[in-house]
Amino acid sequence: MTTSDAHVQHTWNLTRDTDGDRISIDLWTDGYTVRVDGGPDDGHDDDRGQQAVEQLLAKYAAAGYRIESSYAVNDPEQLDDDGPDGEPDGKPDACPECGSPVEYEANHCSDFREGPAWLCTGCRWGQYLVA
Repeated sequence: MTTSDAHVQHTWNLTRDTDGDRISIDLWTDGYTVRVDGGPDDGHDDDRGQQAVEQLLAKYAAAGYRIESSYAVNDPEQLDDDGPDGEPDGKPDACPECGSPVEYEANHCSDFREGPAWLCTGCRWGQYLVA
């Protein structure tokens, strides 16, 4: 059993009634790492997440173990959102070519360059934010 559970998202505690053997399966907050404490697979690590947990639970059920408790410990880790950031300062009033409104695109790609840019909604004139 672990002493610090800040990295644990969910724990399954299993026991076998015939000999009192106990096993703990932890799914970590990253959603991938699985760790087994106790039993024949003590120290086993896996990176297949819930799929590995389901396989381990079936394996131990076939070996006579039952789930004594199953509970959430911590919320899943929030993965970095690579979505667009807020619009930066310096938005042009209008397109200098045709006068149409401009919009911000966080990752604009052209033939030779990519990055954050202001783009015209009409003629698609573009101005990158960083030289």
